[in-house]
Amino acid sequence: MADLRPYLFYEDRDDRWHPQETEFHYEWWYSDFRFDNGWSAVAAWHYSDWLKKPRAPSVELSIYDPDGNRYYEETVVKAGQAVASEKKCDVLIGGHHFWQEGNEYRLVVNSGKVGADLTLQRVAPAMMLPSSGSIYYDETSGDAHFWCVSIPRGNAFGKLIIAGKEIPVRGVCYHDHNWGTCDMNQNFGGWVWGRFFDDVYSGIFTTAYPLTPLPLTGILYLAKRGELVMMTDGAEIITLKEGFDEPSGITNSVKFMVKGQEENCEFEAIMEVQRIIERDHLKFSGWKTHNWRFLDNYEATITVDGVTDTVKGQTIHERFLLRLK
Repeated sequence: MADLRPYLFYEDRDDRWHPQETEFHYEWWYSDFRFDNGWSAVAAWHYSDWLKKPRAPSVELSIYDPDGNRYYEETVVKAGQAVASEKKCDVLIGGHHFWQEGNEYRLVVNSGKVGADLTLQRVAPAMMLPSSGSIYYDETSGDAHFWCVSIPRGNAFGKLIIAGKEIPVRGVCYHDHNWGTCDMNQNFGGWVWGRFFDDVYSGIFTTAYPLTPLPLTGILYLAKRGELVMMTDGAEIITLKEGFDEPSGITNSVKFMVKGQEENCEFEAIMEVQRIIERDHLKFSGWKTHNWRFLDNYEATITVDGVTDTVKGQTIHERFLLRLK
């Protein structure tokens, strides 16, 4: 277990486009939103969409109303219709634009059916892992995968658009960025990722399942009122109860614990699934690929510098399996 806080370095250029010469490289910018009026949204700009054969740029936007109904739009374009900056986050795909503007980010999806015009403002410190954000690197093959979190927590405001109707929104947001030199399922069997916000704390947890016999990486990020108090690669995600998902025929954790500890901070949370928000079943590079997004209730006990808080609320997490036969 290592305290990574002294080694965290983030610059605006880390959220830029990273050109790759390899055939099966990928890169995407992801954001999600939870609004005060009960609506929520998820958006992704794929400069090289790893789920497309052949590779192609795409933009996805999912909007959820307070009852959980999903409104979805995807735009897929040819490679020449995607433009991105090598200096900062600024990516334009098929007329849909996601970019950094000073201390803010702007997100605009222009679509006749489902759209958004949103501003994101960072309120928790950005996260860039040591070794230039590498979460996996193989010296022999050159396979490498990277991750940075430009907005672990932010404020968001603007409007959602459903069939021409504008819905004013204000709430919280998250934004991260993934890229790599090869297909993800070449090195990973999948991952679990989640994030949680309350009035005081902001947290991110994730673990990946490498195919090679490497130690299982559990990363936990925790900020308190905008100050980073924990960043460790020694987090544990422990299944407490499993449930069978009949449509997929696969068993998932429906209750689990997230734990992390450093010398000044201890964290322990119980997450319990309330319902499945999304269930996607895809075919990718000859393998079945399955993704679930869950809505959870959570209760966490957090001790920072000897002061203990107990917090609770609702959050999301996802499980992605890349190599199902």
